[in-house]
Amino acid sequence: MIHFMVDWENVNNKGLKGYQFLTEQDAVTIFYSNNCNRIIQGELQGILSSGAKLQLYKLVNPGKNALDHYISSRVGELYGSGYQGEVAIVSKDRGYKSVRDYWEYCAKPNRRIILQENLELCILYSKEKSERRQLIQKNIQVVNLEQEYEKYCEHNRIYDEMVQLFLDTEYQLLVPRIMDIVEKRNSNKVIYLNTLKEFGKKDGLEIYRTIRQWQQGR
Repeated sequence: MIHFMVDWENVNNKGLKGYQFLTEQDAVTIFYSNNCNRIIQGELQGILSSGAKLQLYKLVNPGKNALDHYISSRVGELYGSGYQGEVAIVSKDRGYKSVRDYWEYCAKPNRRIILQENLELCILYSKEKSERRQLIQKNIQVVNLEQEYEKYCEHNRIYDEMVQLFLDTEYQLLVPRIMDIVEKRNSNKVIYLNTLKEFGKKDGLEIYRTIRQWQQGR
C-alpha cells in the first residue's frame, strides 16, 4: 500500500504517469489550486477504475510554497493517525527532502517517504515486493537496440511459420497460444508437457507432433 500525495502545481498531469499500476490498496491525494485545476479525463478515469481511494485538497489562500505546507501537514496527520504504509510525495520540488529527512532521521518511530516526480517512479522506489514493481523494473531496463530488433524479427518469422504450419487445421486459431510455448525454447520434454497441459491430451499430442516435425525440419 502506498499513499501518493501529488503536488499538482508542480507536476500536473505528468505526475500521474503510471496510474495504470494503482490498486485498491493505494490512496491518491491531489493538492491543487484555482490556477491549476485541470486533469486529463482518461487519467482521472484510470485512477477511479483502479479502486484506489482518491482525495482532493484545494488551496484556500494562495501563497509561496503554500501547497508544500499542505502536503507536509497532511503527512504528519496521516502518520499521526497510525498509518503504517509508505507515503510518496509526487513532485520535482527538492524542498520536500527536508520532510523526508525529518521522518527518516528525527521521528520516532521513523518512517520512509518516497520523493519522485510521478506515480510510476514512486512505485519503483518503494520497498514493496509486488508484480507491478517488477513490471516497472522490466519496462525501464536499458537494452541493446540491435539485439532487441533481432528478437523481434525472429518472433515474427517463427509466428509466420506457425501460421503456415497450422493453416487450414482445427488449430489455426490457437497459434498465439502455441507461440507462447514454442518461444520459451524449453527442452522437448517440457514443450511436450506444456502442450498437453495447455490443450489437453488429444489435441496436445497432435500439436506437439506437428511442432516436433517443424523442429526437425529446420
